[in-house]
Amino acid sequence: MTLASSRPAHVRIRPSLTAAEPEAEAPVPGAFLRADASRRVPVRFQGRGASLAGHLYRPRGAASTERTPGIVLCGPIGSVKELVVPHYAERLADAGYTVLTFDPRGFGESEGTPRFHHDSNRVVDDYASAVSYLLTRDDVDPARVAALGVCMGGGHAVSLGARDKRLKAVIAIGGAYNTGGMLQKFMGVDGAAAFCRSINDILQQQYVNGDVRYVPAVAPGLSKEVPLAVMPNAEAHGFYTRSQADAPTWANLMTVGSILSLFSYNAVAQAPLVAPTPLMVIHGTRDGTMLPEYAQQVFEAAVGPRELVWIDTQNHVQLYDQQPYVDEATAHAIRWLDQHLGRP
Repeated sequence: MTLASSRPAHVRIRPSLTAAEPEAEAPVPGAFLRADASRRVPVRFQGRGASLAGHLYRPRGAASTERTPGIVLCGPIGSVKELVVPHYAERLADAGYTVLTFDPRGFGESEGTPRFHHDSNRVVDDYASAVSYLLTRDDVDPARVAALGVCMGGGHAVSLGARDKRLKAVIAIGGAYNTGGMLQKFMGVDGAAAFCRSINDILQQQYVNGDVRYVPAVAPGLSKEVPLAVMPNAEAHGFYTRSQADAPTWANLMTVGSILSLFSYNAVAQAPLVAPTPLMVIHGTRDGTMLPEYAQQVFEAAVGPRELVWIDTQNHVQLYDQQPYVDEATAHAIRWLDQHLGRP
């Protein structure tokens, strides 16, 4: 692990794994985290045209009206508030923060149609609504509120920080920052364009027929039986397969239009606008899904107070629910929050 403070900003790391490298070691079963449902309280708040569902985590022993700093958490694409974010929320609450997680519109227990449709603009709107709600609470200090996101939520935290100056700090963990550029990097220019056109054609049929086309959210890979999925990779499939029991409102289903939205999302371009809000970027060194080079680009593009932290990982989902990676990432996040929000 190397911090930006001891590493020149222009130095780049290896962006992805190669076929010549060994497979990542299988995680030790005891490394998987399980969320404690007793730590969270259900809440509802108003989003833009939809009622949104959330979970509130309070520090142990805090009085009901004791004001603490607040954090809003946003998770991976297509996930719900019972997945990934509870592991960070519990640890942040233990550090003295009141934490809000939420289901974006169309997912989990939140309202919104079409169901299971991802659009980053909508999610960032909901993220902003979650901040607005947290600022109204009697148990949160409205002058000390931050945003933290994981995976796609990390990119969304950057996007939110670019437009919402109510925030005192922004933290992105394992973020998805330039999904269009990443698809083009994986597929090549012509391959990505052809793939995008195939989605255009499906959505043209949807326009004509008036229906909403759905595909699996995750799959171990593409096949004749599953020719299209939002996340067709073994890591994502393995995570959701082992975690689904903890999130009964999650469904392995997303709209085809969710894929199209990924082609135009680019938080790297928004990173300079986060300033002067302090920005911390935390990323895995061997993340072959959300490539480290884009985390580096976000850090380099930021012009305000910033720090880049590398966690020595073997894959992307270790920062979702596995130890010691979640503890290590959370410790850095708490250090950043304590510095810029004031220790609770």
